[in-house]
Amino acid sequence: MSGWRHAGLALFCLALCCAARADTALHPLWELHGKHNSVYLLGSIHVLRPGDYPLPQVILDAYASANSLLMEIDLDSVDTAQIQSDLLAAATLPEGTTLRQILGERRYARAEALARSLGVELSALDAYAPWFVAEAISEQQLAALGFQAESGVEMYFLARARADGKSVAGLETVHDQIALFQSMSLDAQAEYLVSSLGEAHELPQQAAQMVRAWQRGDAAWFDAEIKQEFGRDPALYRTMLTGRNRKWLPKIEALLNENRNYLIIVGTGHLVGRDGVVDLLRKDGIQAVQR
Repeated sequence: MSGWRHAGLALFCLALCCAARADTALHPLWELHGKHNSVYLLGSIHVLRPGDYPLPQVILDAYASANSLLMEIDLDSVDTAQIQSDLLAAATLPEGTTLRQILGERRYARAEALARSLGVELSALDAYAPWFVAEAISEQQLAALGFQAESGVEMYFLARARADGKSVAGLETVHDQIALFQSMSLDAQAEYLVSSLGEAHELPQQAAQMVRAWQRGDAAWFDAEIKQEFGRDPALYRTMLTGRNRKWLPKIEALLNENRNYLIIVGTGHLVGRDGVVDLLRKDGIQAVQR
């Protein structure tokens, strides 16, 4: 299962799920030190079950120390109704074009059979781009397993930040994230959809593996999972992960010149491995210590 499949809005995430009841030796949390402040990087899980709380104390302490939060997008300023409208507009195929046409008969027949085995009639989604269909079905599967964006790490800390009067900002916009999928060729989207459906029945087992890896702060596990997935498509790897990491880097490094402490919350896949944010910081001479 890819660690990046569910990436954005209430959809886009780079890891599926985690539970975090007991404290362990390591966590998906890194600490940076500027001259006068600390910046924490938290590997995020965008969808969670309500029963997956409380989070480990070391993560709660990092939040308590922070004056401000920085997330992939500024959820505090998102107009949900407008974003849903924009998302559907971006996902709707041009008039006269259908999902079946994009996939072609062979791929469509396979996708249709796989979707039907999940209880989904693909024909009901024929007006939408393949990337959106893949995300919609994945979101439905996650919901059936009890995972919801409302219980995700970002929403949890957003609620706390509002109550505590802490500021929230974003590294990019929702429309930036939508554009990532729109930039994929239609053929790549078609392959993405079929691959996603082909792996769907493995979701419960794969989610459990991610739970354990997240609890252990096992960066190597996430790195290996991402390499396996993106090894088939280096261009997509650059688009979804490393390209965004490089865009975020100057913003993150600039925070180390301030007097305020920050908690930065991004998908776990962005922090690990070669050209992950932690690695890019190291290359610039900035050490990040995993907590």
